[in-house]
Amino acid sequence: MTLKIESTTSPESVDSVRRFLESRYSGVLATADGAGIPHAAVVYFLLEDDFSLLFGTKTETQKFKNIQENNQASFVIYDEAEQTTVQITGRVEVVDDTEVRRKVVNNMFVASAERSQREIPPAEKLIAGDYAAVRLVPMVIKMAVYARPDSQEQGDLHETLLFSES
Repeated sequence: MTLKIESTTSPESVDSVRRFLESRYSGVLATADGAGIPHAAVVYFLLEDDFSLLFGTKTETQKFKNIQENNQASFVIYDEAEQTTVQITGRVEVVDDTEVRRKVVNNMFVASAERSQREIPPAEKLIAGDYAAVRLVPMVIKMAVYARPDSQEQGDLHETLLFSES
């Protein structure tokens, strides 16, 4: 499966969104179970070249159980200082690869230590099964930059990337 960008708001959209995502470490993952009952949790993530996000979780968490029942998800990152938000919608898949799992778990420990000055990330404190690696494959990424001085209309606020799988 290859993920391809189908369209963008502007020629700068891809670079703008990539720069924003590369400079962030965590966001809120929203999932829903098979009955549509929502659940949201903060996760540390890694950005892949095709704009997919990798993150780790434990197999007995609510988010992992939801992913097993319903592979549709949404992800949000917000930067208060820049008044910028990125919203990603797509599907999630469990990645059955030991090296990827090691990479995302290591990322959680490093990001937690750098940001919170604590050696142990929150997920490590949960008694909730083994670690698993999960990928969010985007279908739409929308970045809103509310601090743009020249944004007079709604369309001036957003950068949008639309994806397809081939």
